[in-house]
Amino acid sequence: MWGACIVFFQAVLLAGYVFAHAFLQRLGILTYLKIHLWFLFFPFFFFPLRDFHLSFSVFSLPLVLDIFWRLIVTIGPVFLVLSTMSLVTQSWLASSHLKERHNPYGLYAVSNLGSFAALLSYPFVFEKFLTNTEQLQIWRVLYFILVLVNVLAWRFIKTEEGRVRHSEGARSATEESKSVLRSFASLRMTENVRWLVLGAAGVVMFLSVTNIITYEVAPVPLLWVIPLGIYLTAFILNFKKNPWCPSWNIRYIGPIIGSQVLMYFLSQKHLLPVLLVIALLCGFLFLICMFTQHQLIQSKPSSSERMTLFYVMISLGGFLGGILTSWIIPLISNTLIEYLVGLLLAALMLPHTPSKAPLWKLCLCVFLAVSAFFVWPHYVKDYHLWSFVLLWVVVWFSFQGLASNKKFFTAVLTGIIFATPVLEPIWQNANFIIKKRNYYGIYEIYDNRDGIRVLVHGTTLHGIEFLDKFRRRIPLGYYSPQSPIGSLLINDTFQAKRVGVVGLGTGTLSMYAKLTCPIDFYELDSDVKSLASEYFWYLAEAPGEVNVILGDARLSLNQAADGTYDLLVIDAFSGDSIPTHLVNRDVFAEYRRKLAPRGGIVFHITNRYLNLEPVLAKIAQDSGAYVAVKDIGDEGINMRSIWCILTWDDERFLNLITKEDWQPLEISPQNQGRIWTDDYSTILPIINMGELAISLKAFKPFTW
Repeated sequence: MWGACIVFFQAVLLAGYVFAHAFLQRLGILTYLKIHLWFLFFPFFFFPLRDFHLSFSVFSLPLVLDIFWRLIVTIGPVFLVLSTMSLVTQSWLASSHLKERHNPYGLYAVSNLGSFAALLSYPFVFEKFLTNTEQLQIWRVLYFILVLVNVLAWRFIKTEEGRVRHSEGARSATEESKSVLRSFASLRMTENVRWLVLGAAGVVMFLSVTNIITYEVAPVPLLWVIPLGIYLTAFILNFKKNPWCPSWNIRYIGPIIGSQVLMYFLSQKHLLPVLLVIALLCGFLFLICMFTQHQLIQSKPSSSERMTLFYVMISLGGFLGGILTSWIIPLISNTLIEYLVGLLLAALMLPHTPSKAPLWKLCLCVFLAVSAFFVWPHYVKDYHLWSFVLLWVVVWFSFQGLASNKKFFTAVLTGIIFATPVLEPIWQNANFIIKKRNYYGIYEIYDNRDGIRVLVHGTTLHGIEFLDKFRRRIPLGYYSPQSPIGSLLINDTFQAKRVGVVGLGTGTLSMYAKLTCPIDFYELDSDVKSLASEYFWYLAEAPGEVNVILGDARLSLNQAADGTYDLLVIDAFSGDSIPTHLVNRDVFAEYRRKLAPRGGIVFHITNRYLNLEPVLAKIAQDSGAYVAVKDIGDEGINMRSIWCILTWDDERFLNLITKEDWQPLEISPQNQGRIWTDDYSTILPIINMGELAISLKAFKPFTW
């Protein structure tokens, strides 16, 4: 979803840039400023003055298209107007009498600084302390101020047409567009194509690092802020009045790219602490973004009349990079290969070297690089300091030698990309039965040495099952008979005649279905249903009726009759992306309508990085429900899991406490926060970062 949102903003940003570029080239800055002022009032007919309400889609659109459409019909018009501001303001400055007119690109750094400030302040200030409605009111005031500032600037800042656009010699917008098309047709590395590739490389890199961290390293909430913040910081440092980029960053970009390729595979081997892997991935991302943004500012047009085209090409590259990373690669690859593709795009922009290495040296570098990626993981199964040092030295010097010949360098990178399906199993030391990627992430199924089949989604376990046909009906893991949910269903505390479950996984809970108690599963991802049906036996051998209903659980549950379920099981909170629309006061009222009068709602809240107990306790207090929690550790076929139950029935709650070892849950004084609703939620108070530090504390860096 994050990638789909990025693509939307890239698309609308491109549309705004193209709009401003076309009209500025055709009309000039003086005429366009009048249009610009009227254009600023256009959004008042849509977003700022009218409340908008998101509703469930009536169309069966793929996830990314559904998100795209919702954003277009809500904030699309206003963001289109805002996206024109950067080009117009810089052109405005360049045509003015202000002393800063000679370097309008500094405003681009200021713009990115504003984006960076918003990125950091939103989750830690606005989202934490304000509801969505309150945020909207503040935004309205700020937009009015923006319009007022533009009107005042138009009134007091004088401009001259000739400063931006030559009156006689300038090409028309049509001629310039034809020139761009000719450049693409000939596939020459022209200035325009260079801007496009550099724009795409930065976007692909920060999106792919986000994917690697959240899918393969640690599904920690808010980690997506770091890669985007790094991307914006690189723009700020390179486009400010006095650009800054260390010379060694450019000089050693070849081995830096090689080290990033190595980090891609090391992140999958899980030999280094999570925090260290995140730091290395983000550190290398900063270096590659500094390189791409430095190359952009160094190749900026010398004449201000081509400045708008410069930004159009950067935006087009960012849009295409976002489409590639978020929409195309998840459909054609089961790996996070977009990271290597981003490195290849950056490698195409390697600076020219005056002297090329001899052929024998290049061949030696290729041999060393291939040996490092194919041979090292075969022999090194655990962390050893000197083996890591040797590996990094070999990769560094081999890619340093290859960097002297761009063709060899890009050929090696291309070869690694095509070899990734072979390399990844070697580095992961695992033989997957199937690896499936879609817009929700990467699913992997494998059989371990204990005769158990495992389904994982990124780093999150979704279910396990015995391979032995005589034991494959035994529920395992979080859902074993000894688990809180297993014992609850076996003891039939709620005398259930029908059970609803949000989240399918491998379908383990279907083994608790009875002829007198069907179970309905609500699952968002159709691929999960396919994997559970084709590679696990739970659904096929369930002792009672089992139904799998695809789609958003909240929408699907609303279609069920009121009072349908004696027990609702909400099992959708194991990753970093907590679906807050499934755990708040408003949806809780909907859950209660679907419950029988004496029913209960059970939440699976096992999570390494989030503690949902305070959230549920607050909701229970607000709704007048009893709430209890049960935490069972690893024992036999049972895996540690934490479950929370809410009910309004005195007798059944008393049975849970006295006979089934559930513990009453109360709100501690430090957790007296605002209740979650459709209009307000923040995960900051419930984040637990202690898990990240565990692996770092246990790490012994000088192990020989």
